[in-house]
Amino acid sequence: MKTLLLTLSALAAFAGTALAAPTAPTPAAPTPAVPKSAALVCPITGEKIASPAAAAGHEAYKGTTYYFCCPSCQSIFDKDRDKAVADAAHRTPKTP
Repeated sequence: MKTLLLTLSALAAFAGTALAAPTAPTPAAPTPAVPKSAALVCPITGEKIASPAAAAGHEAYKGTTYYFCCPSCQSIFDKDRDKAVADAAHRTPKTP
């Protein structure tokens, strides 16, 4: 009788683990598409900007947000955006 009880309890324990469905890891939720941000460097002068709030202005162009150290830099950027972006890519950021 003891053997039967031990066998049944072992089978019950085994059945419980066998019936438990393996859990697959939950995939991470996709992140929403947010325009990337250029480093906080003015694309016209190369001046570093402390934070987005400290920028004199900002503008999104071709999926990237550019920040400006002063309003006149934003005006220059608006006149020829492609040239400003190309020039910024070759400019080394200046430290304040």
